Order: sequence, then C-alpha cells, then structure tokens
Amino acid sequence: PPPAPHPVLARARPDRPAMADGAITMQVAVPEGVSPGQAFAVTTPDGQMLQLTCPEGVGPGSPIQFAYIPLAEAPEGGDGEAAVHPDDAALFEQAMVYATQKQEELASAGAVAAQPLPVGEFTGNVFAPAIFAAGSNAIVTRSSGEESGCSIYEVFLTAMGPQYNVYLGQSEASEPIFKWCGEADLRAYPTA
Repeated sequence: PPPAPHPVLARARPDRPAMADGAITMQVAVPEGVSPGQAFAVTTPDGQMLQLTCPEGVGPGSPIQFAYIPLAEAPEGGDGEAAVHPDDAALFEQAMVYATQKQEELASAGAVAAQPLPVGEFTGNVFAPAIFAAGSNAIVTRSSGEESGCSIYEVFLTAMGPQYNVYLGQSEASEPIFKWCGEADLRAYPTA
C-alpha cells in the first residue's frame, strides 16, 4: 500500500481549489543564509508548507508579506470525494506520494514560521496568494494545447506571481513527469 499522506495533505480538499478571496496575509523575515533568487520554506498556521523566492534587493532579516489560502476542511457527514475518472484517480494517488515526500523534505530542511502582520504600514515585498495548495488536483494545459489531469506537487510564491510544479504521471521509463506552470495554465478539477 502507498504511504500515508503528509498530515497537512491528508486534510486538504484536492477536489476543491481554494479561492483567493479567502486569503490570509502573513509576514516572514528572510532567513539567514538566503540571498536574492534563492527559495526558502515557510509554514502557515494551518500547517501548509510554501516556498518563497527571496526577491532582488533584500536579504536576511528583510520582511516579506505573502498571502495564502487556508485549507478547506472536508464537510461533516461525508467524505467530500467527487467522481474522478479512473485514470485520473491513479495519477492523483501517485501524485500524493510525491507531494508527501516533498513536504517531508521541506520540513526536514527547516522552515520559517509565518507571523501575523505588524500594526502599521508594511514596507517590504508583497507576494500574491496561490489559488491551489500542494496536493490539490487540477486540470493543466499541456504545451501541445491539450488538457489533462494533474496534481499540485509544489507551490512557489514569487514576485511574478504563484508558480506551481505539477505532477503529470509516469513516463514509459516509469520516471515521474513534472511541469512548471502559472495559474493561467491551471483550472479547477471538476467536482461533479
């Protein structure tokens, strides 16, 4: 049997992407040893792990403001699962294994805890929220123009907007296939 998903991913509603109007804005200081262009992990109060890219012109101790979408909990009295095509169900199961491994890798490397916003005007860098969380299922537009099911593997918040590393399945050589994309390449996976 596949390993159990990371505890935060197990709470995620992969059939429903979050909506940006429910975003919570937090702040984090760039950790020591991180320079512009490098990524670092941040944990949110609900346990999500996001990666932020250190903007140009800032360094350790500089504040960065970012927004995230809290995970939607499964409704009471039901499992919240939507009808999923059998091919997509297998892909999503494989993706959860990879996403769990990535979350554990980020956690073991160390992460900075997000803090509430300070009182007063913020003068640091601001990153827009990601609509999809790690472990969410989506439809991605492939480079050929075709669409296929995918699962969000990683979420990077950058000055250019959220970027996603999505899992697309296995190659003929049984290697995982990932693609980097922005929100314009993604849409919510149908829930009914």
